Amino acid sequence: MAEFYVHNSLNPSKTVKFNITLRYFVIVGEKGRHMWVLEIGTTHPDINGDAISAAKVHTISASNFDVVIENAVSSLCAQIDWSPLSDDETPPYVDIATPSDGTTVPIQSDVYIKIKDKLPSSGIDLSAMKIILNTDESNFDITSEVTIEGDPYEYELHWSPPLRVYERYD
Repeated sequence: MAEFYVHNSLNPSKTVKFNITLRYFVIVGEKGRHMWVLEIGTTHPDINGDAISAAKVHTISASNFDVVIENAVSSLCAQIDWSPLSDDETPPYVDIATPSDGTTVPIQSDVYIKIKDKLPSSGIDLSAMKIILNTDESNFDITSEVTIEGDPYEYELHWSPPLRVYERYD
C-alpha cells in the first residue's frame, strides 16, 4: 500500500490523503486465471460527512494504468467538499503560437498553439472552443480537425492542412 496526497488548485491549503493498493490474484477454479485489482480510497468524508467508498478497478493493465488511476482519483475527489475555493481571476493565455506572422504564411503551413493557465485556477475549459483559420478572403472553422493533447492547465493544439494535389497547366 502506498499513500499520496491531493489538493484542489483552487484551495491549495486543503490536502486529502489517499491510499493505493495493487493486488495480484490467481483465481481458483478458472484454470489459474491471473488478475490485478487496483484499490484507491480515502478516510476523508464526502460532502455530506459520510464515508467515501473505495474505487476498485479489475480491468487494469500496463497500457491503461495511468488513466485508470487518474479516473478513479477524479471520481473520488468529486465527492469531497473542497471549499473555500479561491476565485479564478486570471484567464488562460497563449504561450506559443506558430506560425506567428499572419501575413506571409504559406498555405501548407501547420498551426501549433500552446495554451496555459496559471495556478491557482479551475483549468482551461475547451467545451466552447472554436478554432477559426482566417484568410484574406474568408474564415474556415477547423475546430474538428485540430488535435488536442495535454491537461486542463496546459493544452497543445495542432492542425495540419489537408494534402491537395494540384495539376499544373502550361
